[in-house]
Amino acid sequence: MKTEENRKVIKLDSKLSDKEKIALEEKYDIEFTNDIDSNGIYVINITEDSDMTSFEEELNANVETDVPIKMFADSVDWGVARIGADKVWDKGTGSGVKIGIIDTGIQKDHPDLAGNIITGYDFVNNDNDANDDNGHGTHVAGIAAASSNNLGVVGVSHSSQLMPIKVLNAQGYGYLSDVAKGVYFATDNGVRVINLSLGSTSDSSLLRDAVNYATNKGVLIIAAAGNDGGAPCSYPAAYSNAVCVVATDSRNLLASFSNIGGELAAPGVYNYSTYIGSTYRYLSGTSMATPHVSGAAALLMSICTTCSSSEIRTLMRDTAVDLGEMGKDILFGYGLIDLTTAVASLQPTPVEETPTEETPTEEQPVTEPTPTKTPKNTKTTLPQIIMILEPVISKGKKYIPTTSSDIDVKYSLSPILDENNVDKIRIYLDNKEIGSSIEQSGIFVVPKDLLNHSQHWVKVVATFKNKTESSAQLLIDMTYLRTNTKTSGKSVLGISFSIFDWLKIF
Repeated sequence: MKTEENRKVIKLDSKLSDKEKIALEEKYDIEFTNDIDSNGIYVINITEDSDMTSFEEELNANVETDVPIKMFADSVDWGVARIGADKVWDKGTGSGVKIGIIDTGIQKDHPDLAGNIITGYDFVNNDNDANDDNGHGTHVAGIAAASSNNLGVVGVSHSSQLMPIKVLNAQGYGYLSDVAKGVYFATDNGVRVINLSLGSTSDSSLLRDAVNYATNKGVLIIAAAGNDGGAPCSYPAAYSNAVCVVATDSRNLLASFSNIGGELAAPGVYNYSTYIGSTYRYLSGTSMATPHVSGAAALLMSICTTCSSSEIRTLMRDTAVDLGEMGKDILFGYGLIDLTTAVASLQPTPVEETPTEETPTEEQPVTEPTPTKTPKNTKTTLPQIIMILEPVISKGKKYIPTTSSDIDVKYSLSPILDENNVDKIRIYLDNKEIGSSIEQSGIFVVPKDLLNHSQHWVKVVATFKNKTESSAQLLIDMTYLRTNTKTSGKSVLGISFSIFDWLKIF
């Protein structure tokens, strides 16, 4: 809400009658509103001709502007939280990275988006006012980069700039040529990420050439798999130069409507985001999954400013949570996007000291060793390695909890020596130290409160008095702990309708 300077408020010690109000209105050219007057608080509208000085003097009261207020709260949608975005905003928020939203446009004055929108283009009406008159593009934009402004929702990469490129009209209709033009326009105007929550079941040399042009210029193309329930990735998502995104639900299962064969998975069911009319709405579709990945890519680019788009793509693959069969699979690709692990992998490892040799001193001159025979009862120092004995892990070094509780990490050195050569044994959770010990064997407790996203790396590091070290690690995979999401009383509008025979928005 904008401040209306002509709307004023006054507090009086006594109640005004209707007759007194009319007299004051005529005398000072003001108008009392229909708001209920409570405890002597009255709201009035004034004009340029209102004599407010005399009005205040007569009533012996101070007149103030009745400024609007709002709740100081941003809603983090379950999808944004599921990929760990809210856990890494202290490391990066997408600042300095442009995201091209090629869609139905974006509501340019939406209070949650206006601060991040830059000039784009409307290929439907051939002007630079790419305002949304459908709603789909505004919803997609909010997931990717709605502002953190204590209002509404927060996007994955909430400081990124949003370039609206309108290629579909109010009814969702458009032309292939406009989509291709949009890709060229975004590329030539400095975007690093292009979001395409639309597609076709048929290949097109025109669209393929546009995608190749963008990727050759260092742009990362993120595209929706499609909502045809088990069909392969649609185009342009099917191109090797594009990242095909499939949709998952709150239980990390593949959404029933989602196509398969993608590269990455992201939340795409019942996502709450911005909508036209300065409102918010729940929508479902691979259209909603795609901007989670677009926002994630932009956020990572803002942290690793020297990383290329292909390096960011590889990073997202390598740190994704493996949801299906081990490795890349037909349903989830490389897995669910996981910003917490991706960002952690960009941070320096806390314990990586290179062993150094001791430098001889004058008090300890270097001499050739004299060969001696080792007595039978003399103990020799053996190399020790650290092992994680519990919890029991799978072949992929994963531990999959079945209940939400603290996790005991049992460790032991091998072999256990009578003489303790340990300097310290530390446990790290996502590269952050959470405990230490000097015992050669023991148990570290990982509190359940710290297990707040889909995937966590546990590393146990033993450092020895001779400056060497040994480490062991495992992955705690939380994705199989299903959560119950209450959705009663709210409607879900999933957008997936034909544009022409070839084009859909997902």
